[in-house]
Amino acid sequence: MIRKTFFRGLLTAFFIFITCLYSYSDDNPKRIVSLSPNLTQVIYALGAWEKVVGVTIYDDFPAEAKELPKIGGWINPNYEAIILLKPDLVVLMKDQDTIFGEKIRDLGLKTYVIDSNDSISDILKSISDLGSVLNKNQEATILRNNIETNLNKIKELTKDSQKKKVLIVVGRSPGTLEDIYVIGRDNYINELLTIAGGENVVENKRLSIKITQEAILYFDPDIIVEVNHEKLNRESEILNTWANLKLAKAVRNNQVFILSSTFLLHPSQRIVDGARVLAETLHPELKEKYGNNN
Repeated sequence: MIRKTFFRGLLTAFFIFITCLYSYSDDNPKRIVSLSPNLTQVIYALGAWEKVVGVTIYDDFPAEAKELPKIGGWINPNYEAIILLKPDLVVLMKDQDTIFGEKIRDLGLKTYVIDSNDSISDILKSISDLGSVLNKNQEATILRNNIETNLNKIKELTKDSQKKKVLIVVGRSPGTLEDIYVIGRDNYINELLTIAGGENVVENKRLSIKITQEAILYFDPDIIVEVNHEKLNRESEILNTWANLKLAKAVRNNQVFILSSTFLLHPSQRIVDGARVLAETLHPELKEKYGNNN
């Protein structure tokens, strides 16, 4: 009787062990395909880079991302390339999930969808969510705290500075001042601008809106910031294009600046870099203090 009870207990323990083992495998992805550069960056910051086996053609950070297999673009992934990488988890944004998430799941692949990156709060939540799925909760908490601490430092440095009225341009027809797209107020970039001691001249609540040259003259910003991923190669050309709008105060006062998209268009831990670069652009007199507070 004792022997029977012993073996029954041993068998039960074995099944518990097996169940835990498979549960651990399911909850600990080892091969991740990231379909959005900001998610790639967060995974890297959480210390789970060794798990990433594929990224999009737009991934350029960390530098190691350039060496990984590419699975296509943000809205047009290559499904065959994804399958060949044999991922046990595909991470993507909600907007992507709406477009092709079901297709990926139909291929028998497990997905994890991040809800939103519209606000700084959303970005911090996405870090916590990824930390949970990657079993990096402690790292996620530390990362969140670091982001909040650094953003608060920048906000403290700029709080007594004169608020600059700013127009942030994120798109236009190359070589012209036509089809100009600017940042509205319902997004994390607007929040970073406020932290950096600026005020968006655009009051529209949308993420971005299309405006005309006449609208720029109406807004008459103190500073125009153009976000451009080709800054290093085309800065002179871009500034020459803006020089055609001489009636704008920012143009007359040489207050048109080109910032790399690397700093502002990545809703990840890199928003700290975005806030700092904006603050240094708007308030160069405080630049030495930024260096002392990094």
